[in-house]
Amino acid sequence: MKTITGFFTNVIVKQFYVINAGFFLFFFFIFFGVINGSQLLSYHYSLIKGMIASPVFMAVVWAGWLLYNIKCIAFFTNTIKADESSYIFALKALPPSRQWGIYLVVALQLYLPVFVYACAVIVIAFAQKMWLTGIIVLLYQLLMIYMSAIALHSAINKNNIINPIKKITQAAAYLYHIPHRYSTFLTGYIFNAKKMAFAAVKIFSLALLSVSFIRNGDHFDADFFGIFFQLILTGHAVLVFYCVSFNETSLLFSRNMPLQLYKTATMYLLTFCVLLLPELMFMLINNHGNLPVGFIIELYLTAIATLFFYTATLYACGLNLERLLLFVFVSFFVVFFLQKSGEQLLLLLGLFAVGAAIFWSHYYSFEKVE
Repeated sequence: MKTITGFFTNVIVKQFYVINAGFFLFFFFIFFGVINGSQLLSYHYSLIKGMIASPVFMAVVWAGWLLYNIKCIAFFTNTIKADESSYIFALKALPPSRQWGIYLVVALQLYLPVFVYACAVIVIAFAQKMWLTGIIVLLYQLLMIYMSAIALHSAINKNNIINPIKKITQAAAYLYHIPHRYSTFLTGYIFNAKKMAFAAVKIFSLALLSVSFIRNGDHFDADFFGIFFQLILTGHAVLVFYCVSFNETSLLFSRNMPLQLYKTATMYLLTFCVLLLPELMFMLINNHGNLPVGFIIELYLTAIATLFFYTATLYACGLNLERLLLFVFVSFFVVFFLQKSGEQLLLLLGLFAVGAAIFWSHYYSFEKVE
């Protein structure tokens, strides 16, 4: 197992750090190079104290950690799917327990820069007797590593899932016999081929919602909840990428069919409606009077509009994940500050309008960027 792990370190991990050397040097300069050496420790100590004291600041940092993890996932997924990396699929012959051990080690190695800094955050949180904050940060880091390991397992095993999950999904299909039409192709694809990615995103999403409602308690903090809600939508950007990629590869024949564009848009919207149902149900069940039901419905529709905006962005940027992450990062802050205005309905309509305009203007001119 050590030999295989070392092989993965050379093939994926070292290559990742070599290719992204400029990225790491830039952030190293920002966080360490511009600060006087004698003030470096006190600066980061003050920075971390501010982070653990402010839920809004912490949520922004979490968004950055999530985007970095998505960057790692995108890198090793593209590396594994490259033609010259076909030999890596021989790992499918290993027992699942050995595979998971390798994937977790590789995921940790890729995530290591963030994990090391997060450990400092956890230590300082415990030193400040902020036990809950430290534990939440630790659980978040473990969730990031686990999410990356799931994506690695899914990429190498061609989305073949372990037997218990496979039996459950087969039983569900047998019981319900849901027929697939054009409008349900993407939903079926996510629940079948990308079920592990879907499960990881839902675990991440519902965990944040749980923390948010527990933290707010009887004194609801709208800013705290708003940041967490935007962070949840950021996590769903991966599923949006999978949907558009599938539609432009396996469903490419649909462009030669007499389908009106609104039907394609409706397929995306219906898919996002289904994908976001767990969040809607969680908020309705665990609300306890903190939010009006009408406002929760508006949040749900805003989330659908945001994912549709991400979809339109992917068509505009040529299905390039790096560019999508940049748009997601910018929209994270823009949508959050627009929400603070209190005009949720206007925000909802604005996102739909902008997303529809971009989608209609770029769908037929779309060309995938290699």
